[in-house]
Amino acid sequence: MRWFLFASAAFFSLWLLVVSGAEATPRNAHPTAPPPPSGPTTLAAGRVQRTSQHRLDSIQALIRARPRLDTVKIALTTHLAWEIQQRDTRASLPVLLEALRLARQLGYKDYEAEALLDVADCYILLGEYDAAKRWMSKTNTEFTRLHNVGGQIRCLGRLARIAAQQGQYATALAYCLRVPASYDAGDTRRFYTSLQIQIGNVYRQLGELDHAERYLRHALQVSQRYDYPDRLNLIYGELGEIRRAQGRWPQARRYYARSMAISQRLHLAPEILRMEINLAEMDEQLGHPAAAMTRAHVVLGPTRQVLPLAVPRVLGLLGRSSLTRGWTDSAVAYAHQSLRESRLLRAPEGIRDAHEVLARAYAHRRDFARAYQAQQQFMAARDSLTGAEVSRRTGALQYRHELGRQQAQIQLLTQKTRLQQQQQELNRLRQRWQALLLLGLIGVVAGLSGLAFWQYRRRQAAREAALRTSLAADLHDDVGSLLTQISMQSTMLREGLYPPEQQRQHLDHMAETSRQAARQMSDVVWGIDARNDSLSSVLDRMRDHAYLVLPPAGVELDFAADPDLTATAVPLASRQALYLIYKEALHNAVKHAGARQVTVRLRLHGRQLELDVHDDGRGAPVPARTSAGQGLRNMQARAAAAAGTVSYDASGPGFRVVARLPLS
Repeated sequence: MRWFLFASAAFFSLWLLVVSGAEATPRNAHPTAPPPPSGPTTLAAGRVQRTSQHRLDSIQALIRARPRLDTVKIALTTHLAWEIQQRDTRASLPVLLEALRLARQLGYKDYEAEALLDVADCYILLGEYDAAKRWMSKTNTEFTRLHNVGGQIRCLGRLARIAAQQGQYATALAYCLRVPASYDAGDTRRFYTSLQIQIGNVYRQLGELDHAERYLRHALQVSQRYDYPDRLNLIYGELGEIRRAQGRWPQARRYYARSMAISQRLHLAPEILRMEINLAEMDEQLGHPAAAMTRAHVVLGPTRQVLPLAVPRVLGLLGRSSLTRGWTDSAVAYAHQSLRESRLLRAPEGIRDAHEVLARAYAHRRDFARAYQAQQQFMAARDSLTGAEVSRRTGALQYRHELGRQQAQIQLLTQKTRLQQQQQELNRLRQRWQALLLLGLIGVVAGLSGLAFWQYRRRQAAREAALRTSLAADLHDDVGSLLTQISMQSTMLREGLYPPEQQRQHLDHMAETSRQAARQMSDVVWGIDARNDSLSSVLDRMRDHAYLVLPPAGVELDFAADPDLTATAVPLASRQALYLIYKEALHNAVKHAGARQVTVRLRLHGRQLELDVHDDGRGAPVPARTSAGQGLRNMQARAAAAAGTVSYDASGPGFRVVARLPLS
């Protein structure tokens, strides 16, 4: 987000650093030591400095011109702090705190989280790690509250950088490994790439150059593909360090130059200074002390202002180069300065290097007492660093197994990326004929849809026809026969075929027959009514029929159903078959079994509905020629029509009918 805020920043160059803080030769330097650079270079740098000051004045004027607090004012304040930071890191801190105050006052949580991170970064550059950790804790809390995963990953990366700069390599790796490889995609890819660079940096400091380059190469591939220039400069700088450690000087110089070019384009003063210091140290290693001193003199002042942690390196380089050129007084002066700065910054490497220069310089002067004292201090610092380094390496190597798994995940991700690229290429080739294939498929789907709709209409018509046939059969078999009896009896009564004393009996019989016909008609209409699909309505109907039939015949009823059945939906065919089989079973119990009690149970049996009707009558099988035998056959036929079954049991007391009908 900050790079979008600072997109308008385009003023910084290396020569600004030359003049903004270049320091003269130490007061105790040898008379023949080279003075700071001057001439055309200094004049050009002065013009750049005046231009930079003009930019600062312009931004401050824009801030003053916005008395109303809004996000633009916060962005301008943050931009001003960034511009100042390119010249003086500590001077930018009050402006960053002001931007944080404005963000809190406005209640803009996104800007507040970014301002907190900027303050933490400033303390990291100053080497004040305790303060940096405190601010990082606040930053991480804010990003967590905002559910900003990218911000949380950045916090882990900053903590890993702090740990690495303090030599806590195992802790640095642990912070990096908290983020799974799945974040190497989408909006979090940029931040995950920074963690890969940090891992490469830790491995490079541990001396495991192959592992370091593997992580850096992966980060380089991602950064080039997705255009992350602010990551490319870091990657090239680390690759240059690896090549320098391998003694491959030309390649190291090329990587440093690439990193510096990108950093200059992005106006990143700390990274430019790091590359200049690296180039100066490489000049020293290649036996060019004059070139090394020239570079070191140029960057010493800006380093004090922008990158104070690197000041002992620059002073140590000046001391060693002066000693190589025979300028003993300058070497001693630079070594003492380096010793003071290293103690202030708690930099044990700088203390060791400063004592080494002092020991050699005093020996060159033949001041052997001081030389011996400096040599003793050098050896003590070296041994302390060696022991600490061994301990740190041992702790870091404990993470090798976990890192191996992480590398395997990265390799799998790389293979997956290649496969995706190949698949994308195949997809582009297929797109030419997929359009025609799609049109053909649309035609086929339309045809199949029409055919399916036609078949559905056929099945619907068949179901309707079957329903009409079933209704006609029920009306014909049950209601029709009763109406025929009524018609015949009414005709006989009208013709006077019955004696007067029997007419009343036949009229009562006609009335009972008409009531049966009405009940049969009601049963048929009830069976096809969709409102009666639930089993609760079926149970009510069954109870009503039982109390209508059994009590007049002196038969007691024991009726029970599972509670889970009340909300169960019953298909039409099963509902009709269930009710008619139930009626037939009660009719047999009353008319043919001579029962005194009928027990009815209704329960679920898997995906089937089970009806159990048991009477305490005679229980002997009914001959097939009787009406009861005809009723048993009717029950079997009705169950078969609904894809169910009916079984009978006359082995015990009474007679049992068990019907199972499907629910789907």
